[in-house]
Amino acid sequence: MTVRLRRGGAADIERAVRVYVRSNLARRKGEWPNQVARTEAVSHRLADPEGWFDMAEGRNEAVGMVAVVPLLGDEGDGAPIPGGWFVSLLFVVPERWGEGIGGALLDAAMKEALRRDGTEIRLWTDEHDNERAHRLYRSRHFAPTGRTVDSDERGRAGEWARRLDPPVRR
Repeated sequence: MTVRLRRGGAADIERAVRVYVRSNLARRKGEWPNQVARTEAVSHRLADPEGWFDMAEGRNEAVGMVAVVPLLGDEGDGAPIPGGWFVSLLFVVPERWGEGIGGALLDAAMKEALRRDGTEIRLWTDEHDNERAHRLYRSRHFAPTGRTVDSDERGRAGEWARRLDPPVRR
């Protein structure tokens, strides 16, 4: 089935949040204690004017989303790191898992980060029970940095990063 990627805007935030909720409920097998607080935070993140988000659509239905914001120093509380970008959110609705939508969204995010003079892109992901995401990140040349954090929301999460090298111009 064909999927179209496009830049998201204010009118798409609710649709993107629905993708986030559907994906999380499936991955968490219906148990998600902080759903309301997290969806409010995601809505706020998608509206961040310093970043952007892309939507994946199939048959006029949102099937995936990725959100990218500037990479901040001082454990996320500091100033933006020049050339650094952070994949804050990357989600695909469960019935479309395994179709390459997440990879297409991640590729689009890296391309846009490079266009915005990015030199590095990072993300955090669950360290355990998340092999599908780990395969995706490895396939796009991300590697674990060795940094981890414990979270009430996710358990242990690990940071992954990759350099953004400009394409060779011939």
